[in-house]
Amino acid sequence: MSEKKMGKVKRGYGMNELPSVPELLAFGLQHALIFMFSTLPAPLLIAGGLGLGTVETALLVACSLFVCGVCTIIQSFGVGPLGARIPMGFVGSFVFISPAILIVPQFGFGGYMGACMVAAIVCGIAFGLFADWLKVVFPPFVSGAVLMVLGTSLIGNAIANAAGGSGAADFGDPMNLALAGITFLVTLVLAVVGKGFVQGAAPLLGMVVGFVICACLGMVDFAAVGEAAWIAVPEPLHWGLSFPIEACIIMTVIAICGVVEILGTTSATMSVAENRIATVKETRDTVVAQAVTSVFAGFFNVVPSISSSANIGLMGVTRVYSRFAVTAAGAILLLMGLCPKLSTLFSVIPNPVFGGAVLMMFGTILCSGMKIIMESELTDRTQTILAVSLAVGIGFNATAGALDAFPFWVSTLLCGVPGTAVFGVLLNLLLPGRNLKKAAPAASSGAADGPSDERAEGDLEGARD
Repeated sequence: MSEKKMGKVKRGYGMNELPSVPELLAFGLQHALIFMFSTLPAPLLIAGGLGLGTVETALLVACSLFVCGVCTIIQSFGVGPLGARIPMGFVGSFVFISPAILIVPQFGFGGYMGACMVAAIVCGIAFGLFADWLKVVFPPFVSGAVLMVLGTSLIGNAIANAAGGSGAADFGDPMNLALAGITFLVTLVLAVVGKGFVQGAAPLLGMVVGFVICACLGMVDFAAVGEAAWIAVPEPLHWGLSFPIEACIIMTVIAICGVVEILGTTSATMSVAENRIATVKETRDTVVAQAVTSVFAGFFNVVPSISSSANIGLMGVTRVYSRFAVTAAGAILLLMGLCPKLSTLFSVIPNPVFGGAVLMMFGTILCSGMKIIMESELTDRTQTILAVSLAVGIGFNATAGALDAFPFWVSTLLCGVPGTAVFGVLLNLLLPGRNLKKAAPAASSGAADGPSDERAEGDLEGARD
């Protein structure tokens, strides 16, 4: 911790330093707002894609905020043996959004949640047994391809929301697109000219502006908000729980991406917070916490958790690296999840506003994937793997009807993120010319330069300077 000349105002806190209560609340609120927007897209996009009503959408939002808060506290503060105790939060993973819209109609929401829980357990065990080989099986360029396809899928969802939401009677109405455009422009301006918290929370602030405009135009129905209770515990297992084999296999394949990503975020967090690489223990504890909290998330109807890289830029700007500030953010989110009136308010956000707010975020995911690929060694072999995996993932995702004659698990494993991941991993293992040297342990070798690491370090270059 440093102190300004004249010896009065302190600036900056180390990872294990505890700010005063007023500062802790202020720092925690900043992180909480960024975490909140990182975790809201999953429940809102899934609810929109499945055509859920306001009540069930509000339930998903409340559960997501509650789970994000609990999981962030476990990770940053620690609960018994759980948690790496570093300034990093857990949010709902974007990777699991598109599969939900495919799996839920086939196996129900309970089947989807059960598959997510199984995937989290399998990946946690697999990391413990085969951590040294993880980067050999899932190299950075394959992670980049997965991110590109994920960004492409999410951009499609954002555009559909901007037009009014799939199946809406006014889909494509110019007014919807105008509202989405205004929200997008506000988000873009704040992201470009804003500093610190304003820049980090640009999508959230843009959504606020769009929401206010819609409210003034009478396009928001607040009836459900008025009827909602102020305090209530989110309902666990609202749709029950089951474990269909096909869905479990599909989600396990997808969850591998999350394990690779969490290695990168852990590395980036420690680089910013303490200017060092993450230790083996920190990396292991983070992955174990992710597996356990993802199972907890499944009980509360929420997609598996993933480490958040969105708040790393905020730490770099404010120089407040205290894990207790992140813990305070978790507590704030937990309380938000216990307020149905607030979660219902989020559930009535007009689709065009939400679509305009997240469009740039999802475009950034696509660009992050491109960046990882460009920074990898592009040999003839890697280009062949990328060409096939991207063609399969993007092609079948765009024309899913081509696989209607096949079993569900075949069509799902070939579309979008699963198809890209499966073909990328298989071709990387089968094609001749692969470097057979075993990767060094992830935490100690800098092996954590997966998706989040590339994304975070690209955004934060020079943040500590």
